[in-house]
Amino acid sequence: MDPNSPMFQNTPQQPMSLQRSVDDRIDRERTAKKEKDDEKKKQEDEKILQLEKKLEEFQENARFIGDLASNFQTKYQDALNGRIYTLIRGLQDLDRMKGTFSDKNVPLDILPYLDDGKNPLLYSKHCMEKTLEKNKAVNGKIEMYKKFRAHLIKEFSEEMPDFVIEYRKERGQ
Repeated sequence: MDPNSPMFQNTPQQPMSLQRSVDDRIDRERTAKKEKDDEKKKQEDEKILQLEKKLEEFQENARFIGDLASNFQTKYQDALNGRIYTLIRGLQDLDRMKGTFSDKNVPLDILPYLDDGKNPLLYSKHCMEKTLEKNKAVNGKIEMYKKFRAHLIKEFSEEMPDFVIEYRKERGQ
């Protein structure tokens, strides 16, 4: 067999072309996944924008109904009825939209912040502060248990040294 024959010359090229095709396929898969993720994010953003729009419309209708009702005159009855109908239709739209947000969880503790007109980020700040406090408390307990364990082993080693030696062998200390 001649090393210069076409059979030997094509052998190194086949793995290279195979590797290129595998790399190309991986690149295409990555690109497709990225495009799919981008499309999903775009759809999520669109759903949120629709919800914001519906909530703003609902709020505006409720405000307008309040104005009409507080200064009610019979000549505004048709306008009031129309706004009430629009408000009901908006509530129905929101009810239909709720299924698209079933995967979202909103903590109920945030509602008092919103009711008081506070920024929802204050809720996040308070949650972080509570978490830090709990973390400090837990770390303090961990330290106390470590000290207790060390003290316990010290006391056991004075009273039952053989037991402590066996314990440390078992624990690999």
